[in-house]
Amino acid sequence: MDAFASVEDLGIRLGRVFTDEQKPQIKQLLEDASTYLRDDVIGQQIYPPRTTTFTAWPDNGWVDLPQQPVTAVTTVTRGGKPVPYDWRPGIVRVDGDGPVEITFTYGYATAPDSLARWACVLVSQTLTTIEMNLGLTAGGLSSVGIDDFRAAFADGGASTGMELTAANKDRLREQWGNTVNVGGTR
Repeated sequence: MDAFASVEDLGIRLGRVFTDEQKPQIKQLLEDASTYLRDDVIGQQIYPPRTTTFTAWPDNGWVDLPQQPVTAVTTVTRGGKPVPYDWRPGIVRVDGDGPVEITFTYGYATAPDSLARWACVLVSQTLTTIEMNLGLTAGGLSSVGIDDFRAAFADGGASTGMELTAANKDRLREQWGNTVNVGGTR
């Protein structure tokens, strides 16, 4: 599972228990929310960990790693032969400026609590519109009235569905996005 939160996490936050019939939908919504956070907001694979190899051309011997957080640098080679290296958070130092292949692992073994919380917030917003039979998002909904039922969104529906405010997106990008040499110095 690549979701930042589980069905049980959402249930605890909402104070409810989901039925076996609801659980596949909730699980999918949590996956969707996590994908939105990971791909559209943060722009990085935060959880779960992944291992990759990429080719880089050092700048005066320094290579900025393209993903954070890096939990291991496994190998550094040039032309298939091992190259001595020094690994610091976010960067690798090698001798020479010729291209090198770096294999490294990035991402956390468990999802950060703050991202689990945001995934639950997004799903909660979406559940509101689903449970009102309005679909996945209400878009520009400003008012609905059927018998005793009423729904009105003062913000025109901007905070319904899987969407964060610009300020929240900026905060998450600042906290979790890839910035050059996160935690590292040259």
